[in-house]
Amino acid sequence: MERGLAKAVAVAAAVGLAAAWVIGYPALAPRLARLLHAEWVTPRYSITVFYMVPVVTDKGTMILIAGALAAAALPIYLYARRYVKVMERLDDELAELLSTYAGLIASSRSVAEALLMASKVIKPPLNTYVERMARIYKVTGDLEKAFDEAFRGAPARVRLLARSIVAASKSGGLVHEVLSAAATHTRESRRLGKLTQSRLSEYSFVVSLASLTYAVAAGIVQALVEKVAAGGGFFSSMVSPGLLGGLYFYSLLVINVASSIVIAKVVHGYTILASKYIMLLTAASMLAFLASPLLIS
Repeated sequence: MERGLAKAVAVAAAVGLAAAWVIGYPALAPRLARLLHAEWVTPRYSITVFYMVPVVTDKGTMILIAGALAAAALPIYLYARRYVKVMERLDDELAELLSTYAGLIASSRSVAEALLMASKVIKPPLNTYVERMARIYKVTGDLEKAFDEAFRGAPARVRLLARSIVAASKSGGLVHEVLSAAATHTRESRRLGKLTQSRLSEYSFVVSLASLTYAVAAGIVQALVEKVAAGGGFFSSMVSPGLLGGLYFYSLLVINVASSIVIAKVVHGYTILASKYIMLLTAASMLAFLASPLLIS
């Protein structure tokens, strides 16, 4: 319930921030244009239909769209960061739970007592799941049903490994061995995951650099086409600099979103963290796209 409410708040905040940018930027743009001596930062809402696809052809409207996308990604990232931290704490405490419970079950009078004692040793948020499981088991006497009820909202990985508690109760006297093996597996899995993430961290830099390189190249090509088209002649009637810039802009957004998803999934293991890279790459690549024509001025 709490997680669903947090999601709803994040989505509402994303919509609100995007709307605020769409409303606020056109009012701010004229002042920005005077400050930078660049009239093109003002949205003109110029659109050309290219093969039935509406293509934005002025840079001011491109800034408006990119800014709305980055603004919408911010609240989603704040929610994602909190969610990932909770998941990592669950992972970190899971091995501790299995080890602690393995020792407590041998000295406790009942499974419920061992679970309650374990819930007092481990840290939040995992302790709330364990405490709920203990209380349900105390009432029903069915450990598997108590586990299913208590861990219903837990992540799949946590449910899978925590189910070792139920499996150990059916092991015929090998409770300590089963739980110790599960705890060792959990620790090693977590350690290898962190090691892999550390080694893949450079991958995110390479992907981000590729997006920025494309943005710079797109900006330079579009600026060169503008210069050639301004000179008149046959070429100027063949190519529309605004349309070319709009197509580059669309492709840049697609590359940014795809790169963000790849980085979040491969490096961090959480697709929802793509919101962070969408926000950063959109801002950085748009700046590179708009500023790169200065290189040939």
